[in-house]
Amino acid sequence: MELTTSTIIFIALSIVFFIFIIYLFIQLKLKKRDGKTLNQELSNLSNNIKEKSTTLSEITYKLENLNKELHHLIDLEKNEKTLKENVEDSMKKLETLSKEIELLETSKSELSDNLISIKDDVSIFQPVLDLINVGFVDEPEYLFETSERFKEEIKIIRENQKALIIDKNAINIPETIALTSNNTYTNRILSAQSQLMLKAFNVECDNLMAKVRTSNYAKILERIDKLAATIEKLSISLKCGFKKEYVELKFKECELQYQYKLKDAREKEEQAIIKEQMREEQKAIREFERALAKAQKEEKMYKDALEEARKELEISSEKDREKLNEKIALLEKKLQEAEENEKRAKSMAEQTKRGHVYIISNIGSFGEDIYKIGLTRRLEPLERVKELGGASVPFSFDVHAMIYSEDAPALETKLHREFSRFRINQVKLRKEFFRVNLLDIKEKATEITGNELDFKVTALAEDYYESLKLQSQYSLT
Repeated sequence: MELTTSTIIFIALSIVFFIFIIYLFIQLKLKKRDGKTLNQELSNLSNNIKEKSTTLSEITYKLENLNKELHHLIDLEKNEKTLKENVEDSMKKLETLSKEIELLETSKSELSDNLISIKDDVSIFQPVLDLINVGFVDEPEYLFETSERFKEEIKIIRENQKALIIDKNAINIPETIALTSNNTYTNRILSAQSQLMLKAFNVECDNLMAKVRTSNYAKILERIDKLAATIEKLSISLKCGFKKEYVELKFKECELQYQYKLKDAREKEEQAIIKEQMREEQKAIREFERALAKAQKEEKMYKDALEEARKELEISSEKDREKLNEKIALLEKKLQEAEENEKRAKSMAEQTKRGHVYIISNIGSFGEDIYKIGLTRRLEPLERVKELGGASVPFSFDVHAMIYSEDAPALETKLHREFSRFRINQVKLRKEFFRVNLLDIKEKATEITGNELDFKVTALAEDYYESLKLQSQYSLT
């Protein structure tokens, strides 16, 4: 039952009026009593009235709160129906969304399967080069030593395949099948089907083997197996299938083709390296010969000059002797240097393995942590570095180390082998650039030579950094 504010106030006033009547009645009664007792009772009544008033205020406050709560409950009751309808609509929407999510999950699963299938197909024609990009290629254990031997083995494998086809042992053909009532016609159909299967399989295998590389070799083998299974499915109604021996020969041929390509590329690269070494040796020999001829010429010139000076000394006066002695001393020193140069040139010409292994970098051209480990037999090894920093690259090279060795080719080979997995170009071995830490090169070179080597760790790259500075100024302008 709803209590209005006016009702509450009326009740409160009624209570106050009732109390006031009681008070007057008590007053009349107390007039007959002693004055002192009357005052005490009045005081007590006054206190009681105050307490009752406080209690009345509290009751009034509670009644107001109850009235508010009652209004709130009435509003909730009115909104209950609307809320129920909203909840029912939300549940329906949730059910619809759940069904849509299930459909999307099914579509996602189908798309994922399709994507995997597409990736398998694409990976053969667009190789995944993650390992190669970080400078690692797994060298296979070659079945044979030379590429020519691989070619001969591939011929033998293909001859074996040819023999299976001629003997009709490449395809499994059913002896009886209910196609037509004419057995001759049925056999022709099966024979034609087997020829179609072989033609499709052989052509596709040849195309795949032509694309075999280090990065896709395993995928090619999988594709050959998948190709055979696909062709068999297309011929399932005729119950025709490839014989295991024939497919295994294709696998073997693929392996041989793969290793043949790698071996052939290695042999060509090795031949190119040998030719480069021969050219470098010839250049070094010519340089040694020029240096020897120059040293012999200087030696003869200083000997003749020294002989003339000594003759002059014998017939000179005391006044000129001091100058002539100084001249003779200088000529003797020059003659000694010419003789040492001659010995050095002769020794280098006789020992063609002597030379310098250099470690150089070119931050502006190739970036940081990329170093070239090369070899030169020239008397002036820095001339080779200047040649490398010619017109073919925008900046000159920084020299980090120039290591002299009695057997420079062996030292270079050991360093190349140690850091082979860090080669930038894993195919062309003449490209002697490695992505590796310089301190690792220093540590390994020190270990091989047994000497404490002088390495310049910091690359100056003056032209490069100056160019960057100028470019930034242009950008600001």
